Amino acid sequence: MQINRAEMKEYSLNSNGNSYNEYAMDEPNILVKDAIFVRHKGNLVKVKFSDILWMKGDGNYTTLVTRQEVYSLRNILKELEAVLPANEFIRIHKSYIVRLDEIISINPRELTVSKDTVPVGRTYYQSLLNCINKLGSSNLD
Repeated sequence: MQINRAEMKEYSLNSNGNSYNEYAMDEPNILVKDAIFVRHKGNLVKVKFSDILWMKGDGNYTTLVTRQEVYSLRNILKELEAVLPANEFIRIHKSYIVRLDEIISINPRELTVSKDTVPVGRTYYQSLLNCINKLGSSNLD
């Protein structure tokens, strides 16, 4: 049996290398109202947006850090940023997004989220401060 290049490319895009295509692990994550289902150890796990502390993008993968677990996803950070509630999360670096209400301290180089220190990009620092100021002024109303 001979497979042409187009068929090979389609096979590699639609399969994880096993003959059981319905169990392919490269399927997109599933989005629901206040959460996202992510693949973890062969299962789909529901991760509520409120449990997400921060995310780090690294090429085609994103590390998602929650209160209970750390997940490695085969999604670029920009894809996840698009589905997150914009009023709850902010990009603070080209490779990092954090949950606003979990920020404990900020300085021009880094911030603290829960027990973790996350870098702040130079170009993102001012927009981070503006966002924090908006949050502070909206709580006064």
